[in-house]
Amino acid sequence: MSPRADRTPLERCRRTFRYIYLRLVRVGGDPVHIALGFALGVFLGVFPTFGLGIPLALFLASIFRWNRVSAVLGSLVMNPLTTPFFWTLSGTLGAAIFRADAKNVLQTVQNGERLRSLTVGAGIYLAGNTIIALVAAVLSYFLALRAVILYRKKRKERKQRLREDRG
Repeated sequence: MSPRADRTPLERCRRTFRYIYLRLVRVGGDPVHIALGFALGVFLGVFPTFGLGIPLALFLASIFRWNRVSAVLGSLVMNPLTTPFFWTLSGTLGAAIFRADAKNVLQTVQNGERLRSLTVGAGIYLAGNTIIALVAAVLSYFLALRAVILYRKKRKERKQRLREDRG
């Protein structure tokens, strides 16, 4: 059995986010453009783009001249481990916005009103998801900007200490 098979889902999630963090803070370029690219990627990752999140992130980041690598990294925030969380949160928020009962939507599906219930369900989900994606993008912008700036500051201080120790 491989060491990867022994990891719990929580450990795998932690390792995934650590990888994204380390790649993000080590990307070259302007911290604001890095953070904007990351936020764009998070928005497109959370929003249902049906597999087009990464290509859209690359395309839009190129147009806006934001960091493309961080845009791709941001889109990876939505992965098999986080998808159920975002889907549930989006559906719950959408239902709260429309004051809809998820059980009633499911009941209309069971009563044969599939098209109507799918339309209503999609509207509920998209309303909640749009808000969740926007909030996630705004939060990720500020977190990414802070992380990049702090990482670079600490790296600069370490280099300074090394120079002083040698000199």
